[in-house]
Amino acid sequence: MHAADASVAGAAAPRPDKVHVPKNRMLGPAILTRVAPMRNIWLLVRSTGAVLAFALAASALAACGATTSHSGTSSTSTPSMSPEAGIHKIRHVVIIFQENRSFDSYFGTFPGADGIPMKNGQPTACVPNPETAACVRPYPDHQDMNGGGPHNASNSAADVAGGLMNGFIAQAEKGRRGCLNPTNPACTNSKSPDVMGYHTASDIPNYWTYARDFVLQDHMFESVHSWSFPSHLFLISGWSADCFKPTDPMTCTSALDPTLANPADPTPYAWTELTWLMHRYGVTWGWYLDHGASPTAAMSGQTPMSCANTTASAQSNPAGAAGRSIPNHQAAAVPAAAGPSTPSDAAKARLATTQGRLAPRKTGRHGRPLRSAGKRRGVPAIWNVLPGFTDVHEDGQLGNIKDLSCLFSAARNGSLPAVSWILPDAADSEHPPALVSVGESYVTKIVNAIMKSPDWSSTAIFITWDDWGGFYDQVVPPTVDGLGYGIRVPGLVISAYAKRGYVDHQVLSFDAYLKFIEDDFMGGARLNPKTDGRPDSRPGVRENAKILGNLASDFNFNQRPRMPVLLPTSPRGSLVCPGGGPPGNLGSCSPPTTGP
Repeated sequence: MHAADASVAGAAAPRPDKVHVPKNRMLGPAILTRVAPMRNIWLLVRSTGAVLAFALAASALAACGATTSHSGTSSTSTPSMSPEAGIHKIRHVVIIFQENRSFDSYFGTFPGADGIPMKNGQPTACVPNPETAACVRPYPDHQDMNGGGPHNASNSAADVAGGLMNGFIAQAEKGRRGCLNPTNPACTNSKSPDVMGYHTASDIPNYWTYARDFVLQDHMFESVHSWSFPSHLFLISGWSADCFKPTDPMTCTSALDPTLANPADPTPYAWTELTWLMHRYGVTWGWYLDHGASPTAAMSGQTPMSCANTTASAQSNPAGAAGRSIPNHQAAAVPAAAGPSTPSDAAKARLATTQGRLAPRKTGRHGRPLRSAGKRRGVPAIWNVLPGFTDVHEDGQLGNIKDLSCLFSAARNGSLPAVSWILPDAADSEHPPALVSVGESYVTKIVNAIMKSPDWSSTAIFITWDDWGGFYDQVVPPTVDGLGYGIRVPGLVISAYAKRGYVDHQVLSFDAYLKFIEDDFMGGARLNPKTDGRPDSRPGVRENAKILGNLASDFNFNQRPRMPVLLPTSPRGSLVCPGGGPPGNLGSCSPPTTGP
């Protein structure tokens, strides 16, 4: 117990038998029976403090008025004071997961970052081109549409080339052309390789502004040396596997390219993912889909719920609607039950029902959609992996999978859940050949909405890209196990408590997001088969890897909460549309439709 906790508890005798819990706090029945009365008193004090902080923030807002953004528009969002300490000042985590860009392709020339090696202003690296017998140095590429290269596990190994980092052009030349589905990891989406090209500050001005004003992570590695699908599995579960029996978490084995959920097997992911642990600790969450799920992604028979809908489990637990987590001190007091968790009859019935609603759909290999990017909206199955996990059916939490419009509503209302994951559709994803300008605009809209939210001062936004997309990067990925790490990707941290203009050189992966969430909301509980109450056969606990850095280092929790930095959603820059001219003008580059 912290000293502050002890002083509060010591002043609160005698202990009451019952404590009133305000509506914006959640205590599940199982948790209430396990928590000592003294901690219930702390809950009341902490919740009352939050109400007082809200009142103080409202007074400050009236006194200070509007703030000014980079775009010259005004914002009515004013940071409020928080009674929490350290990492617990972050009450909302938002993870924006974009697609297929290496660190060097976006931030290779960022000042102070471990970027493209230069001498006298010229790149020193030169990657061989087998077709011309020459080598190609990294070069600025202002094209809004890029092709990238193949990016499966074999391509990752070939690109790294035993540490030489010189296989990128050869792999791009071997990639398939003219793919009906450009998100296929075997494809190169350009006539000639462009994987040595990099974007400059003038190409992606908003991303560079976030890096200058907040935190840029220059050693963020993909968790797995493979493509988008296993990368998304790692994002939510810290593992990628194939399971011999989808109903038995102990039958899973590590896999770089596991079987994708499909109509015949809609829930093949039997191991435990983070939302199961979060539900157990009473931590609220949302899995938000840009334009909903694509037709081929609705493999579980569960399309995104309306913003007002909650599952039966969430209805019995007020946090599902209130969007608040229980205090961290209380979560830390709830140990995981020993032994495996056995699904109830009701949970099995829910799983059977969702499986029974499936209708066969036309798909490619492993259920991959056949339509090209941008022609049909919605998040494809390779990115919308959560409905394929058995545990999210067992605990009745499918109602937390929602359309992205629900996040915008929650931001406006100040009712963001404790944790939000945001997945793009193909057009907004930046996955080649999707336009860079459209993806940056989409991300900016999301960040602006959160900055305007009453929740801004207690929110941490993490932005990253799921894999390298075949693009050049010069840093050799470290090895933690047989699955990872993969090639380096960009990482950004945006928060009222984020350090200003800070380049984080720690070794990181998507496992660091799991670790941060577990430390902030669950008292450091881990996805650990020995302690999490739902054992699976994963070979280790990725969050505990010695090499993995700590995202808390990107924050200064002693600083005054910073004001929002609102940016234009269609910034003028140096990108060139496929049809010529800058993005935003009439032509091939068109603005996104996502947002309020």
